[in-house]
Amino acid sequence: MKNFSRIICLVIAFVFVLCSCQSSEPEIVPEYSVNVESADLDGFEVTWGHCYTDTIYGYITGTANSDLALAREKEVEEALNCKIEVEYSGDTVYSTLRASVMSGQPYYDIVTAGTYGLVNDIRAGYLTGLSGLLDIANTDKWGTPNMLNSTIWKDDVYAVVPYGWSELMYYSSFGYPISVNENLISKLGLTDPREYVESNAWTWDQFEASLAEYTHDDGGRTIYGMATHPAYFAMMMFLSNGNTLSSYEDGKVVCGAYTDAGFVAFERARKIYYETCKDYLHPGDPWNYVGVDMFVNGEIVLLTAPCNELFGSERSLLYVTDNVGILPYPQGPNATPGVFPSYHESLDYATGIPVNAKDPGATAIVLDAMYEPFDEFKTKEDVIGYMVDQIFFDERDARVLANMLENTEYGFFLEGARGVIESVTETDTSITSLLESNEDKYEQIVEDYMVHHYEGTVAVYGE
Repeated sequence: MKNFSRIICLVIAFVFVLCSCQSSEPEIVPEYSVNVESADLDGFEVTWGHCYTDTIYGYITGTANSDLALAREKEVEEALNCKIEVEYSGDTVYSTLRASVMSGQPYYDIVTAGTYGLVNDIRAGYLTGLSGLLDIANTDKWGTPNMLNSTIWKDDVYAVVPYGWSELMYYSSFGYPISVNENLISKLGLTDPREYVESNAWTWDQFEASLAEYTHDDGGRTIYGMATHPAYFAMMMFLSNGNTLSSYEDGKVVCGAYTDAGFVAFERARKIYYETCKDYLHPGDPWNYVGVDMFVNGEIVLLTAPCNELFGSERSLLYVTDNVGILPYPQGPNATPGVFPSYHESLDYATGIPVNAKDPGATAIVLDAMYEPFDEFKTKEDVIGYMVDQIFFDERDARVLANMLENTEYGFFLEGARGVIESVTETDTSITSLLESNEDKYEQIVEDYMVHHYEGTVAVYGE
């Protein structure tokens, strides 16, 4: 690997606030309560551009959490003497934001949208820095530096997430857990793979053995051991050996793809994907809805899918099946037992203040009050209990997903960093050749992007 001594990049551990969701079980409706400090904003009107239509601040309409959000809005308006108008505008949020800033005419005061679109707006200067407006150090409310990496740029944090609000964090491109059709496991008379996780026996070897056991003939139809998007598989196998995309050590960047542990993970991923388990993986590319539908129809036993395919809308996997388990990816020899890594590609509910908002200070007061955590879900255990009651079929499922969220990192997908890793499942070219051919590309990504996120992290949070 080339010497990156002039480049600095920091990866800071992600702190967990787990989130909740609705299921077909009767809802536990929390008693609404919030303490909003009194302040007179003299009728200030906040226009909030929201990217997600048919929701209430992102929550499914008619759920306990959407009711809490509406109640919060009403109380904030009364306590602060303001008016909040939310425009659920879909993807036009991005073009409206850009047109407003470029014309100099204020329109939105707050914008909530995915970082898929906002990351370039942040770098273009369309959002205002938030460290002087919000208590960014309150990571339990706004998200940690590790999670906010895509919204940090050079000198500040330009968007935060409703980290203290339950549920919304999983409506992003976060993952990627393995879903298990427990009904098929039971039908085959096999060990529940959750037991392997509990006993630290969920290893690469056991994974291969399980895929072979799970693949079977069902009246002339092949039921495959697993369906997986190839890029997800490569990335999760890479992380499962204790690797990170990048870390800062002794004054230089260390890229996990160019470490011994990274190489070992790539070699095993390649072997599983192209050799030992090739016949046990669904031969197509079961991406998004297709993979979920196959899982629901009993055509596969294991599925790798992002969390916004597991729950978040009425058609999500956990709403239309009756016995699903959640597993981390199996652990490699260099992994820390019981630590289940993950990564995310976009924050769906990144929230910022446009640089030309009418009054950023008053807007920040409203945003701060709106995104105060709901009283019933202030602790990790509160939310895990809710999720066990309302969504998952086993407490172990909720705890695995919580562990993965604790150990997530930004994958720099838009910037191309994942491409180095996903190439493992795109070709049977030797790992050494792939790494060598991508070396210059990875160095450029670090120089152009990762270093500037580190600069912003240091500027706001310190070393």
